[in-house]
Amino acid sequence: MSRFSRILSQGPDAKTVLTIFLALCLVPSYLTFTVIGTVGRPATLLALGLFAWWLADKLRRHVAVPWPFQPVRWALAAVVIAVLASYAGAMFRGLPGAEISPADTGLLLVAAWCGLCLVTHDGLRTMDDVIIMVRRIVTTGALMAALGLAQFITKTSLLAWISIPGMSGDTAGAIDQRGGFVRAAGTASHPLEYGLVLCAILPLALALALEDRERGVLARWWPAAVIGTAAVLSVSRSALIAAVVAIAVLFVSWSPRVRAAASLIGCGILGLVYVSVPGFAGTLLGMFTGAAGDPSVSSRLNSYDVAFGMASRSPILGRGFGTLLPSYVYLDNEYLGVIVELGLVGLAAVLWFFATGIVCAWGSSRRARTPFQQQLGSAIAAALCASAVSFTFFDALSFPLSAAFTFMLLGLAGAYHRVSSASRGLFVGLDIRPSRDRLEPLLTV
Repeated sequence: MSRFSRILSQGPDAKTVLTIFLALCLVPSYLTFTVIGTVGRPATLLALGLFAWWLADKLRRHVAVPWPFQPVRWALAAVVIAVLASYAGAMFRGLPGAEISPADTGLLLVAAWCGLCLVTHDGLRTMDDVIIMVRRIVTTGALMAALGLAQFITKTSLLAWISIPGMSGDTAGAIDQRGGFVRAAGTASHPLEYGLVLCAILPLALALALEDRERGVLARWWPAAVIGTAAVLSVSRSALIAAVVAIAVLFVSWSPRVRAAASLIGCGILGLVYVSVPGFAGTLLGMFTGAAGDPSVSSRLNSYDVAFGMASRSPILGRGFGTLLPSYVYLDNEYLGVIVELGLVGLAAVLWFFATGIVCAWGSSRRARTPFQQQLGSAIAAALCASAVSFTFFDALSFPLSAAFTFMLLGLAGAYHRVSSASRGLFVGLDIRPSRDRLEPLLTV
């Protein structure tokens, strides 16, 4: 067999392809291949490829692989069924011309998110695979956080120089401010998306910092320190609330000694920010005490009546995923958007999806064999809690990074649950790489 044939027969594993996806997340989200449109972001195209890869693996298997009940996959199936039912209902009713293309695009986006979730879920076969992917997710978050800190300090996006042939975007030089402070966005398309992605990654970084003893102190702690500082400096109420929720969930799983140390470290970070960034503490306090007069809060509240009016026309299946156009109303509440687009059936499916991932990760962590594995499961559950809370504060599925990381984390929860069960002798994982016995006939032709 030739060298090329051996490479083809082995194929890339899930960790490699998911790492490429994480690297593409560092490409500015506003850059797209213009001729493709909304799905023209490199990370989205790769995620669609992941779905095709996963589906091809299922279709080519000659012998069914025995699988026990997989709660996360069934919860994902419920979300997909809700989306398809809503799409079918919308097409039978008839959609305005402006909504047909967004509805079709919505199906492609759901397929891409499914690819991320399923390849993460099925492709991580051992606990070592899960740990490696968590490390890589945390490293990606740390790089995004470092870029955000540089944006905060320099008050520039630092991305205007990036130019990729065939891709375009119009927000490279944009920089948002609140209370006189720059709202960093990293490579995300909006500061709110950036802050909430960091808050979802933060508990994973803390778990590695506390228990990943295979690495040195600096390698363990610098990502957590950078991500935590960037989350505080994100100048976002929603991000701070999500961070508090994530840490509160982790707090339950920590020992009294770790709780005391974490409290001291947290106070130290807040004190450092207070001293090094004059006026920032007052800005943070003002965001909460002055929320009643904040235009962003008023906009959210004023849009609710419009949203409920639209939802009442099709309360069961909704008007179709992706058909709630920005020209109609800005909701800044993904759950309310789900009610409008997918109806009560879709809302139940999304809530079940989150609840299943959280319960699987948390429940498996209680039966973990080592403190590191226990912390890892608790951190995944905390990350999903932060993501679930963040859906209340902005339309998360309308932003590429927040949607992608949410589905990847849900897939990670399913993988953690599966390999934890396998370690207790219940079942084994699934190798989604092409096996040699299937490719041998093709290679010898």
